[in-house]
Amino acid sequence: MLSEGEVGRAARSPESPVLIYDGQCDFCQRWVSRVRVWDMKSAVRYLPLQDPQATVISGRQRQALQQAVHLVRPDGAVFAGAAAARELLGYLPGGGIPKAIMSVPPARRMAARVYVWVARRFGPVGSQVSC
Repeated sequence: MLSEGEVGRAARSPESPVLIYDGQCDFCQRWVSRVRVWDMKSAVRYLPLQDPQATVISGRQRQALQQAVHLVRPDGAVFAGAAAARELLGYLPGGGIPKAIMSVPPARRMAARVYVWVARRFGPVGSQVSC
């Protein structure tokens, strides 16, 4: 089940935030390429879940990583789905205001529902995102 908040803790905290995404999903690749352009200071490391380091960095099994995008913060907190997107915004120029809006409980719940809908519609064929 996707959470609106933290889903785990990394055993070892990364130096910079790490976004773990499905490198075999066309939608995910397009989304990440847009975020990379926004991330002008390269504040975030982008790592496909197919990289063996993804499970090591996140402390999560590959099956869990396949369910949604994940963000591992430098403090070791791990977020998934819309919560990962919300946390990612905090590292991007001008992302503080959208992150604050997405932090309000009704907006958090709406973002989680939208994330699941988008993932099921545009994710890999047969995507089985948990809601």
